[in-house]
Amino acid sequence: MEKIPFEVVQDSIDKICNIQAEADLEKASEHLFEVQPDLAGFFMEFIEDMSEGAQDLGFMMALILNKAFEEKYKSLRAMTEDEVVARFEKAESEMEKYLAMNDDMLAELQEKAASGGQPEVLNYMVEELFMSPELEPTLEADEQVHLFIVCKFFADCLNELATESSPGIVRH
Repeated sequence: MEKIPFEVVQDSIDKICNIQAEADLEKASEHLFEVQPDLAGFFMEFIEDMSEGAQDLGFMMALILNKAFEEKYKSLRAMTEDEVVARFEKAESEMEKYLAMNDDMLAELQEKAASGGQPEVLNYMVEELFMSPELEPTLEADEQVHLFIVCKFFADCLNELATESSPGIVRH
């Protein structure tokens, strides 16, 4: 499977972050809920108890992640609610480990993403949540980790859909 290049991630960041009109942001939001209703609903449920700043950042990150995957993989299908729940249950124990996030864990995740995932997508999430000194509003450490967990889950789900829509090389 092809990886999403840095340029696609950066272009998605630029497009979403440069939305000025409330109506255009509403369109982007509606689009996310049209193409991934159950995954987006899960995402929003996961962040509903966070501070307003964390919710806003998380939602913008979801829009950016979705945009990047849509740009690279044109025909992603919607993940069903049952698939989202099953994938969450399967990943839950691994995600719990992220609650003790540290630099070694981040390095390990980046190594895994480089070999079998989406390294530029992961780099974006790590940079945005853990490396960005101008993070506004300032998030509590637990909010940073919780946003990372839900964004990683969201991106992993999209990556799973991308994997099924871009079959590997056929050898004869």
